[in-house]
Amino acid sequence: MSPGLDGRNGTACIGTPRRSGRVVVVGASLAGLGVAAALRVQGFEGEIVVIGAESYTPYDRPPLSKAVLAGRLTTDHLGLPAPSGRGAHWRLGMPAAELDRTARRVVLADGTAVD
Repeated sequence: MSPGLDGRNGTACIGTPRRSGRVVVVGASLAGLGVAAALRVQGFEGEIVVIGAESYTPYDRPPLSKAVLAGRLTTDHLGLPAPSGRGAHWRLGMPAAELDRTARRVVLADGTAVD
């Protein structure tokens, strides 16, 4: 058995993880990409929405601060691989501003909501 979400209030529980529905990941960095990939590895087949303030898909930051700025690499070498299997829907360029736990949604800085 592995930890999952009980689907009611987002609290952790022990049991079989959900296989369908929607998961919203706030943070389109290496960690957010890792969450999306782990969901797929664990058999989640539903929709994954990744929200990020930056306008770019996840990239490897250490080479940016070292090799790219020094001119040894181009930015083409910074992209991180997308999760295998069915991809995620990326909502980039708009930060999350609020988590409405009662309504089970994330409100973005422009006022739109993602359930």
